[in-house]
Amino acid sequence: MIDLHIHTSATPHHATWTPETLAAAAMRAGLRVIAATDHNTTASVRAVQEACARVGIQAIAGVEIDSGFPAGCPDDLLPFKLWHVLVYGVDPETPSLQALCRAVEERNRADAEALRRRLTAEGFRLTGIDNLGRPPNVADIGMALGRSNDLPERLPGDDDESAGMRYILTRLPGVYRPPAVDEVIAVAHAAGGVAVLAHPGRSKGVYAIPASAGDIAAMAEAGLDGIEVYYPAHRPDQVTTYQHLAQQYGLLITGGSDSHHPHQPLARWPAAWCRAFLDRLGVR
Repeated sequence: MIDLHIHTSATPHHATWTPETLAAAAMRAGLRVIAATDHNTTASVRAVQEACARVGIQAIAGVEIDSGFPAGCPDDLLPFKLWHVLVYGVDPETPSLQALCRAVEERNRADAEALRRRLTAEGFRLTGIDNLGRPPNVADIGMALGRSNDLPERLPGDDDESAGMRYILTRLPGVYRPPAVDEVIAVAHAAGGVAVLAHPGRSKGVYAIPASAGDIAAMAEAGLDGIEVYYPAHRPDQVTTYQHLAQQYGLLITGGSDSHHPHQPLARWPAAWCRAFLDRLGVR
């Protein structure tokens, strides 16, 4: 059994697994292979690998990078969609990967400050943004904008963050500049790793619009190596669709829980379901 998508306390303000508690939980769950995939940092990878080795579990080096890519369908409402790309099999100290992680975080903070200045100048109230106790990121600005009730329009089902981020992406183009998916792919390939699209079927407002066949085709053309077919929130019909798309475009298949905290269960996907991916990384 395997789980290839787990976050630790190295993911800032977002997750609480420690390497030791994660290794112990993985052992109790009967997992043989896991992956540490924190957001835009590899800071915990070595510690997770060492903790897992002590209990007989193999931990794959990974990281989840915030990114964007042009919309894959002509009727998409957004100029580009936001995606998370999982990079696997790269030494966590690789300079080019470290540089990408730093660039994502630094760009996000700079874009958040630019958005804050512009929205404030335009009369928007950014509710709660001064009470974070840390510099805001773009997601914080989107949430605060959505809470302000100043937005001229909302789509059915929008939560505050989705409404705020949709306004930012459609009305303030170019202010938020996540790296492109193909940029992440290039860094992964140059370092000998693989790039996998995380949770393509997840629906979480503007941050997770289910990937269409057009989206998958475009990213496969850009060099994407795989897609996370097995994911707790994926419906059975989505699993079938993404299995077919993976076969159509020669993409590797992975699966993970996306667990951030001990109260969120780890996944137990059969290794055979992701055998080609494991073979690609030399995992036995």
